Amino acid sequence: MEVENSIALRVLVLALVIVGIVATDTAAETQFSLWSVPLSMVGAIWSYYHRHNHNVSVKFCIAIGMLAALGAFFGRLFGELNDTRLALAELLIQLQVFHSFDMPRRKDLGYSIVIGLILLGVAATLSQTLAFAPLLLLFLAIALPTLVLEYRSRLGLQPLKLFSGFAWEQDKNQNFPSKFFTYYFLLFTLIVVLGLGIFAVLPRFPAYQVRMFPVSSPINIQRDFTGSRIINPGYTRQGHGKNQGSGNTNGGEGNQTGEPGLLNDNFYYGFNSRMNQNLRGVMKPKVVMRVRSQAAGFWRVLAFDRYTGQGWEISRNEQVQTLNPSP
Repeated sequence: MEVENSIALRVLVLALVIVGIVATDTAAETQFSLWSVPLSMVGAIWSYYHRHNHNVSVKFCIAIGMLAALGAFFGRLFGELNDTRLALAELLIQLQVFHSFDMPRRKDLGYSIVIGLILLGVAATLSQTLAFAPLLLLFLAIALPTLVLEYRSRLGLQPLKLFSGFAWEQDKNQNFPSKFFTYYFLLFTLIVVLGLGIFAVLPRFPAYQVRMFPVSSPINIQRDFTGSRIINPGYTRQGHGKNQGSGNTNGGEGNQTGEPGLLNDNFYYGFNSRMNQNLRGVMKPKVVMRVRSQAAGFWRVLAFDRYTGQGWEISRNEQVQTLNPSP
């Protein structure tokens, strides 16, 4: 079996995979890189030093591990039917970790390149902020020399030693490194400009479209949640009825005598069945929901319909209709 001996190609392929995993963590706010990146590095080192061996026992263990990862994926899939992208990304990361322990050939390294590209695509669909942009540029910067070395390997050329006293192997011209970096930055700039240009001229249709927007992972609610009761952690509760505040420190209603209450700076006082407008204090800025849409829309959360003299309250909380649409 013809093995791949280029250390530079292996290092760059590993870097692409790491960038893909970190991009997924950044976009989805997960922590897959804490365990997958060190294991991928260990697997890449192991695979290089054992690239000339058959490694039958290692391959058997890899197959068992992949089957276990597939079983765990199906277990997670039933709990995340609304959005399976994160579960698929986790499965792909697990398969890549197992695959990293057996990459003797160039074709095996090509599989890892594709996995890194897929993870970057998953991160792009999950990203909600510009924090993903630097990782996209970093992936492109690593991908260009990776493709060069991979193509040289396909042609059967001897592996390049990237730096050896600023002289490249197989090329005695001392100006070659400077020429390479010049062409590299020109190509990098050209790709970025073309990509931004295509993005700018792509049509954006008005109004809502039937497509999957980037959303956060499902939020686990500890207590029973229905539309007839409002749950706000910033309020103290009395009994088992609606959320009712007491005293001047609950941040919601103030006291029952109409005197001003103290505002809780971490919880919005409006999320309650009653809202006191005599509160004192200033809230701390905090992002609680991010909406990305192709057109402006009306978002209604609560509607207060009865004025109490000190604020507003909801008088029709018990008239909520529960709709159970088909999955």
